[in-house]
Amino acid sequence: MGPAFLYDTFPDKFMWAVGTAAYSVEGAWEKDGKGKSIWDTFTRGGTRVSRGDVGSDSYHNIPGDLRALQQLGVSHYRFSLSWPRIFSNGTKESYNKKAIRFDRVNVIGYTAWSLLDGYEWYREYGIRRGLFYVDFNSPDLKREPKTSATFYSKLIEKNGFPQKWLYFAHLQAN
Repeated sequence: MGPAFLYDTFPDKFMWAVGTAAYSVEGAWEKDGKGKSIWDTFTRGGTRVSRGDVGSDSYHNIPGDLRALQQLGVSHYRFSLSWPRIFSNGTKESYNKKAIRFDRVNVIGYTAWSLLDGYEWYREYGIRRGLFYVDFNSPDLKREPKTSATFYSKLIEKNGFPQKWLYFAHLQAN
C-alpha cells in the first residue's frame, strides 16, 4: 500500500458509509416491551463477554447520533433493527407498536431477509425456527437449509422481490 493511498484525497462522489448492530448501540435492553435476544441471555450466563445493556444508548440519543453522522459527512448509514424489541417473544402476537414508533417509520410490514438467520434474535428462535441447521462440530460450521429456507425463498420470489434480492434463490426444494 503506497503513500498515495494513505494520504491522497478521496473522489468527490465517494460515499462514506457506516453500519451498526442493534445490540451494540441501542441500549435500553429492558425498556418498552423488548424481549430477550440470544445475546441478552448469553451475556448473563457467566461469560466474560460484556453486556450490551447500554451500548452507546442510541435508543435515548438517536437524534444526536444522526446529527453526529451528518457532521462526520457520512452519507449512508446501515442499522439493524432489534427484532426482539419489535416481536418480544418471536410471534406476530407479540408485535410491539412502541418499538415501531421508535424506528420512526410508517410500517406496513417487515421483510426480515438478511437477518432471519442472524444471531441477534430471540432466545427461543434456534429451537423453534430458523433457516439453517448448523453443524457446530464441523470445522467449517457446515449449514444445511431447513424446509423453512426453501419456503421463505419461494414466498419472497412470488411476491414481487427482484431476483437480486433472493438470497436463497439457489436452494433446491427438499
